[in-house]
Amino acid sequence: MVFMTQERGRTTDLGDLASAVQVARERIDSITTRTRTHFTALATPLVPDHSPATADGVVAPPAPVPREMVRRAVLYASNGLTGDQAEFTTDHTAYLAYLGRDLRKFGVTMQHYEAAAEAAGRAACEEFGYPYPGIDLTYRRAAELGIPDGLTELLQAVDNAVRIVALGAVEDDDAGVPASLSATVLDVAHRTAQTTVVRLQASSPETGWAGQTLEVRIPAAPNEWQQYASALPPNQAGYLEFHCPAAAGDPRVGETWVVANPTGGLGIPTGDDAPAAVVMIAVNAGLAALRALILDVSGMDDPPPVHLLWGTDTSRDLHGLDDMRGLERGFPWFSATPVVADEDHVTAAEAALESVLDPAHRDNTLVLVSGEDPATVRDQVRILTDAGVDADQIIAEP
Repeated sequence: MVFMTQERGRTTDLGDLASAVQVARERIDSITTRTRTHFTALATPLVPDHSPATADGVVAPPAPVPREMVRRAVLYASNGLTGDQAEFTTDHTAYLAYLGRDLRKFGVTMQHYEAAAEAAGRAACEEFGYPYPGIDLTYRRAAELGIPDGLTELLQAVDNAVRIVALGAVEDDDAGVPASLSATVLDVAHRTAQTTVVRLQASSPETGWAGQTLEVRIPAAPNEWQQYASALPPNQAGYLEFHCPAAAGDPRVGETWVVANPTGGLGIPTGDDAPAAVVMIAVNAGLAALRALILDVSGMDDPPPVHLLWGTDTSRDLHGLDDMRGLERGFPWFSATPVVADEDHVTAAEAALESVLDPAHRDNTLVLVSGEDPATVRDQVRILTDAGVDADQIIAEP
């Protein structure tokens, strides 16, 4: 049987899951607004584990979960429903679980997921003019209320999605992974007009692995999560070093920052998978992640040759060049080449081609590309692959 509802002069097909999903996607803004209204009434306020604070001790209020983040997640997940059942593909299930791990930094708890499932269910029923059947939905109860099959399956899909998101959070909780860490600013160095180096000490050494990016919440912009990579590898003291842009404001010693959710795949394999050589391409602030990897590699028994090419717009942006020269003196297997766009008239990737395509170890050279702008990183990768570098040899972030 095909269920059609007539409203505002238009006919809505809710006879099967695919039709219901399509209509829900078209009304995503209305449904998410209704969901937020119900969620606010059902849930307690979010209370994160840590909040940023000024050097004077003024603590920022909790950061809200961004509306666009929720909207984007709903639209993406809805593309992952398989067939006419309320189940998700493997990739979309992994995405939802990751979302649950990410939401922990906002202070989202199991009580909030219970409220979210009910709020979303109520919103969908309200949008289409049907009574809400309750959180323990059964097909019999839905039929008794005259709810179309497609909407019933959609409600089941919503419930499944929220359960998967919650499971991702539970897995990290059970593994003892902190939802977030506080980090105290120890030192601030204004290297250039564009770059300020901020050194901090986190409340725990669990800050991910070398080369990863952390989400960072700062007093100057407490409602946003910045993306910074530490220039230091993980250490027992919890020390971090961020190369911050002007958007970070004017950090002060004594401030409390919040770090969370280390992500990223930059790394250098060891053992049988170890490369014969490593070529690193850093674009502007992308240096930080690669510097952490260089220091991390220094602890290996037999580090591979590492050649870093650091691309900047002007020579004034080479704030860490003396540091790189110091690493060259300390590590005989390491070399660094600055590539300044307005002087050398080439990109770091173009300058790297000679090293990457060296016949001596061309097939076993690992190329790492790091930058703060995804579009620029993609351009660097394209230059490499267009010149004949195998894409499987390249790891790029973000």
